[in-house]
Amino acid sequence: MFKLIGAFLLLYVCYAVATGRIHAKAGIRMREVQREESPGYFWSVVAIYAALSVALFTVF
Repeated sequence: MFKLIGAFLLLYVCYAVATGRIHAKAGIRMREVQREESPGYFWSVVAIYAALSVALFTVF
């Protein structure tokens, strides 16, 4: 089950890198982060999601 979630998360990360948009939690809401507007925040969210995907594959 966790490997399936990890696979979907990895696909989402690839999609986000291709499109330049990703959704991140901001308070009680979700916020869309665009690569052109805030590249540092975008790439940090991508790195966190990618690390979570790897953790879902290896730890669980």
